[in-house]
Parts: sequence; structure tokens; C-alpha cells
Amino acid sequence: MNQERIKKLERVSRELVSNFIFEELEDAELTFWLITVTSVKISSDLSYLDIFVSSLLNWDILPKTLAKHNREIQWRFNKALNIRKLPKIRFRYDDSWAVWQEICDVIKSI
Repeated sequence: MNQERIKKLERVSRELVSNFIFEELEDAELTFWLITVTSVKISSDLSYLDIFVSSLLNWDILPKTLAKHNREIQWRFNKALNIRKLPKIRFRYDDSWAVWQEICDVIKSI
């Protein structure tokens, strides 16, 4: 699949998953305060869809919580897209914020 189509599929995937989190996970606001889908990466052979998420609270359990809802998210994803091969969704925590914060702390201490 060419890069343009993969990028388009990543954009649509990000929107679908973000909407699901916003609409279906009512208790997530209390548990995680704010959940952000930071990026989406699809493997070149369309086998996997890695969704990188971050939150302000309880970041360590966020991917596991989303993985519990993976079946419903995968079902909605498969229903919304009309492509031959559908990637398997995996959730990953995006720790770039923590790395950025550490860098800022080091710079401030200098």
C-alpha cells in the first residue's frame, strides 16, 4: 500500500479511536483526567495499528484499560473501514511528554 493511503488510514484511525474514547469511556475522565491519542502508526503490511496514547493521571494503567475495550474498538474500526486487510489494534503509552519534562528540568537546573 502506498504511503499516501497509509497516512490517510492513520488519520481516519486516529479519529475513530478518539471518538470511541470520548463517547464510550465515561469513567475515563475521572480515572485519567485527560486522554490524548498522540499518534497512530500502521505497519507497512497493514498487520498492526499501533495507537499511542497519553494521560495526565494513572498513565501506567491506560493502555491496559483501553486493551480491555479492544474488542469493541476493533469491531467499530472494522465496520467503519472498507479495506481488504484490517490491521489488529494495539495500544501503547506515549512517554514523550515525560522525556520532554526531564529535558526541561535539566535545562532549568543548568
